[in-house]
Parts: sequence; C-alpha cells; structure tokens
Amino acid sequence: MASLFPAAKLKTFAAAVFEASGAPPQEAAMVAGHLVTANLMGYDTHGIIRLPQYVEDVRKGVIRPGAPITIAKETETTALLDCGWNFGQVGALRAVECAIEKARRSYTATVVARHCNHVGRLGAYTSHAAEHGFLALGVCNSPRHGHFVVPWGGREARLATNPLSFAVPSKSGPVILADFSTAEAAEGSLRLYRNQHRPLPDGWIRDAQGRPSNNPDDFYGPPRGSINPFGGARGYRGFALSLLVEILGGLLGGSPITMHQPGNGFGLIVLNIEAFLPAADFDRMIDDLREYIKSSPPAPGFDEVCLPGEPDFRKHQQRSRDGIPIDETTWSQVVEAAAAAGVTWTEGAEAG
Repeated sequence: MASLFPAAKLKTFAAAVFEASGAPPQEAAMVAGHLVTANLMGYDTHGIIRLPQYVEDVRKGVIRPGAPITIAKETETTALLDCGWNFGQVGALRAVECAIEKARRSYTATVVARHCNHVGRLGAYTSHAAEHGFLALGVCNSPRHGHFVVPWGGREARLATNPLSFAVPSKSGPVILADFSTAEAAEGSLRLYRNQHRPLPDGWIRDAQGRPSNNPDDFYGPPRGSINPFGGARGYRGFALSLLVEILGGLLGGSPITMHQPGNGFGLIVLNIEAFLPAADFDRMIDDLREYIKSSPPAPGFDEVCLPGEPDFRKHQQRSRDGIPIDETTWSQVVEAAAAAGVTWTEGAEAG
C-alpha cells in the first residue's frame, strides 16, 4: 500500500531535515529538490528513499555539510574538483556549472569530481547541461564500499552499478535523456523491491554462493550476494561499459578503486554544438531525427516509439499533478530518520 505525497511539501520537509542535520539552507534545498525530482521522474530508487541514508552519513561524518567545493587542477577545457565530502549533489552540480562555463568559452569541457558523496540521479546533471544547449555525457562510479556487481566471468563483486547518462538538447520537445546502470539493476532498485515485499525479476542478482535468486534478501545477506552486469548472456558488454565508467569517473580523478571511503567519482564531458554547426541547424536535424524515429509503427505490446527520457518527463507531469507514491516501509524509514534529526512530518498524505 502506497500513499501519495505532494512534491512541494516533500521538498520543504526534506530540506528541513537536511538543514537540521547541519546543511546550509541553500544546499539543503538543493539536495531536497534533487531527491524529490527523482521521484517525480519515476526514479524512486534515487528519491526520498535516500533521505535516511544521507542523515546517517552525516551522523557518521561521511557527508560533511557545507564543505567547500574547490578546483584542485584545471586547464581551459578541463577541471578536477575536490568536493570535500559535501553532499554529492552539491559537488556534482558545481561540476556541471564549471563544465558549462568552460564549454561556452572553449567549446568543450571535461570535469571530474573527487571526494564526492552519492550524487543521486545521474541524469539530473546531463539534462541540466542539455537544457542550457549543450550535449553532455556523464558517468558515476563508487569505490569498494559500493562494489555490488560481479565482473564478467567472476563470482565476487568488484565493481559498482556504475551508471552512465547522456543528454541532447531539443527545442521541439524535452531533452533526449538516457540514464541507466551498467548493471542489471541499481542497488536502490533492490532496496525498493525489498521495501515493497516484491520478488526481483530473473537475472538481476546472485546469492552469496553465486546462484541466481529472486529474493532481495539474498543480495543484502549476510552474507551479501551480488548483481549481474547488464546484458544477460552478453553481460561482457555491461562489464566493459562499467570499466569505462570506473576509469573516467574514478581513476581519472585520482580515486583508486580500492579506497574504503564511501562516495562517488563523477565525470562529465560537455560539448558546445556551435563548435560543429549552427545551433539552429542542429535543432532542425534533431527534429527530423525525432520525427523519423517515432514514425516507426509500434511493435505488438507497445503503444508508440518513445525516445529516451520521454516516459520520464511524462511521469514528472503525472506525479506533479497527482502526487508521489511512497510505500509504507520507505515512509516509515524516512519519518524515523527525520525524527532523529529533530524534524516531524506534519502534513498528511492521501491514500493511493
């Protein structure tokens, strides 16, 4: 059973929790807005379900609210940011802004952020660049604490779920936005299935002995199981992409894969379309691309052909209107974490 919560009230509530946990008001609102927008887009795995995790990480000193974001090294087209273990959203947004500034001047930019905590929904940052007219590719790794995914041919996990995202500006519709894990499932998806008491789809995880399982508890253990790289029988494809994410998001920023500090390595490449052709010409060709792709007759079982991101933006409209569904287990965890920070939820929710 889920209840529906208004997005605006959830943002205010989450911001109050993060501010009570020591975040400056602007940063608290930024992180809260990011989580609730993830819920609006249908990424419940990266939404308000993360609030208890962040509150606990602040308590442990893993997240350091208000820590300065500094540039450790830079050129005209590159930058290495040190996020000081602040909230990952604060560091990643600063990285995007830095990349946009550089790409506006020099037509291309590559920015890597280190000492960065969990950045949340990766597509938030690539779409931010695309909404400003830039093409963007983003990646995000995790060091040892987040190694849930087995390498192709292995039995013990050695990589994180290592998502990648790209976004392309579009004047005639929402940005074209892809955002997906290089594993069969993000860890947050397993958490959500467990909270909702649902079995996992086939092929997502293995138990600690390496046997396929549909029980999320077999992943969490103890002993802990593992997640498969995406691709099924051709999982070496997901494994190869995961290595690319690891190198661009982690190693390039000087973060060794075996470090024990929780967090993310965040890498972003931003391209200024004007370096290649006038933006108006690109917009026209994107329109042609959109029309041509969507003109394909739908296959059985499908109503239409959707470009990447279209279902997410539709979900945003629907949930903005009707409310965000949150299951009882997740909400109980959120309320408990908020109470530990000294914040009480005072607004009721409508049954959904």
